[in-house]
Amino acid sequence: MSLNPRSLFVTLGLMALVFAPLGTVVSAQAVVDLAQLDDLIERLDETKLLNRNEIYEQLKLVGTKIRTEANPSRKFLTANPYYPRYREAFNRLDDIQSRLPQNPLSYRLNKSKRRFMFFGQEPVFAWYRSLSTNTEVCAVKFIDNVRKEYELRTFSNSRDAIAANFAITHRYHCGTCSSLRNLAVYLAKRDLTTPARSCARKQTLRGIKRCLVEAIGFEEPCAETWAYNVAHTKRQCMTTCIKHYGLWRVLRNDMGDAHVDDGGELNPCLACDEHISGPGFQYAAGRTRRASGLTSAIERTTAEIYLVDHSLYFE
Repeated sequence: MSLNPRSLFVTLGLMALVFAPLGTVVSAQAVVDLAQLDDLIERLDETKLLNRNEIYEQLKLVGTKIRTEANPSRKFLTANPYYPRYREAFNRLDDIQSRLPQNPLSYRLNKSKRRFMFFGQEPVFAWYRSLSTNTEVCAVKFIDNVRKEYELRTFSNSRDAIAANFAITHRYHCGTCSSLRNLAVYLAKRDLTTPARSCARKQTLRGIKRCLVEAIGFEEPCAETWAYNVAHTKRQCMTTCIKHYGLWRVLRNDMGDAHVDDGGELNPCLACDEHISGPGFQYAAGRTRRASGLTSAIERTTAEIYLVDHSLYFE
């Protein structure tokens, strides 16, 4: 089989199973009676988030190509969390050591030039470094009697959310995927592998986004965060993944090796996605499977899955 450069690039789009945000390919399991799952999904899908713009603005991401009232022709509603990169110069290595994120894959450190670069914007860097002490939750409160219209709010901890009569919907702050309609997608789409692979074949961010909206059902801001993640991981992790699996196996989408080794460590390809693209995706999206109490294809410890009772929204 011969491939020209263009067809090779398209074929590598099949690696969406790897390049999509981790944990998108198995049956959803929420903390809710499965007999009531269909009814829950239907009700979630009928809801309307009222303060979406407020939630997005709180992320403090910057970008010059965001669609606003002043620039209605722009194609994206949200900024790319990976650019501009956070960079910092230092005089001595000791000056930067305490600021380094826990996982070294998430940044580049040039000791000779005394330069530090993180794979994400400055707000992503600050949030990622705080995870060991972060107790924030994103919570929901309906403002009408029929429980259709609601607001999202980020609380510093679960106790404050419950005291304010909000129902927790996921761990960490609210973001572009935190809406209840996007939760309905995660619950309803028990296998996202096929549509995610198809979307990753698209040549442009707009194409990937449009596919994620039409084929999977994500709302626009959430689809954009997914699209940014797919494009970023393709760019940063392609060499690592080909080295791990081999080019022929990548082209054939034969990547069924164990996700983790005996010690529970992700294989190099998945680790690249997890630590190089993961922080930006998690920060911007807010809602992830693990943070929402949903299991994934990757083996995770119980401590990594934040238990959420999604049946509380409509009680």
